[in-house]
Amino acid sequence: MKYFFELGNFKGLSRAELGRVFDIYGIDRNTTKNFSTKVLIVESSDIDDQIVKRIFNRLGGFIRVGTVVDNLEDFLEIDLAEKIVFGISYLGDLNFDMEKIRNLSKQIKNNYKERSISSRYILPKKLELNSAQVTSNSILEKGFELCVLENENEQMFGKTLVIQDIESFASRDYRKPNIDTQMGMLPLKLARIMCNLSGLKQGTVWDPFCGSGTIPMEAGVLGYNILASDIDKNAVEATEENIIWLSQNGYIGDILYETFRLDITNPDSAIMKKLKNTDIDAVLFEPYMGPPQIKILSSKKAKILLDNVKSLLKNLKKVLDDVFKGKVIVMVIPSYKTKEGWETFGVREIFGKKWNILNKEYSKEDLKWERNNSIISRNIFILEKK
Repeated sequence: MKYFFELGNFKGLSRAELGRVFDIYGIDRNTTKNFSTKVLIVESSDIDDQIVKRIFNRLGGFIRVGTVVDNLEDFLEIDLAEKIVFGISYLGDLNFDMEKIRNLSKQIKNNYKERSISSRYILPKKLELNSAQVTSNSILEKGFELCVLENENEQMFGKTLVIQDIESFASRDYRKPNIDTQMGMLPLKLARIMCNLSGLKQGTVWDPFCGSGTIPMEAGVLGYNILASDIDKNAVEATEENIIWLSQNGYIGDILYETFRLDITNPDSAIMKKLKNTDIDAVLFEPYMGPPQIKILSSKKAKILLDNVKSLLKNLKKVLDDVFKGKVIVMVIPSYKTKEGWETFGVREIFGKKWNILNKEYSKEDLKWERNNSIISRNIFILEKK
């Protein structure tokens, strides 16, 4: 079977995430091909609809997934239901407008009318249907979403199998009991991506800078056991309450978790001993990067912030050298926008040659999470111990 995956906004991260998840499922990454700036095509005898759905439902960096339609006429001849609800989305790079979508929708509707089949179509607000339109109209249950896939040389069609569950992400993001807006929150989808970048099938992950628990929460949803620590006692308590809330609302099942206060710069010996005797499979984190910034920084201020982050990471490295026997680290290093340009530092300044950087193995693009007009950019690194 041939499948299409629609990339999210941060395409380098999305490609790396899918590659790491394919590793988890034992699927050859070479079966993935770039079709357009928005779409990856996967063709493999090792996957079917059910496997693809399971893979997609754990991803954070993709919008929809579906099967490639070999013949559109044959596809439209299939009787789906007494009353069909359908919609069309354009996932291409070329000039395409709403009028073309409207005309194609009318043609399909007329085709059903000639066969005495009742149908209704939903027009996208832009060129593609959003998650709310697809779910609220039960399009995938009552009919289909037809996607036009196009690049400079080829046009084909796809039928959506699953679209990203925005409501679930929004619920975990905004309805959890503790939200720390003062510290600047890691985006939930990025936390999910970072968990997947670990490449773990199962095991225990540790976030040493847990804040209000975004990474531990998503790790728990994916079924990993959790260790979450922070220097701030209130942050540790917030993380625990958020994990309990996840459990009470059915987001996580039978996992183990522990939250505790830990000052990376002056670690407690009893906690260090306990960590040393704990099997930790991956360390996932975003360090404290300073307060949220609202305007472009001076180079002097950016240097102060970067030096603080660098110092924090060097202290963490000492702790990891002592207690961490696992092989994978997924981490964020910030870039700050200054009047002279973006300023950051290299991961090699913290982690030396004993660690491989896997980024380029999974994506030719830099692994960045950066909003338009943002002052802080997140650079994500996948490290594996040699």
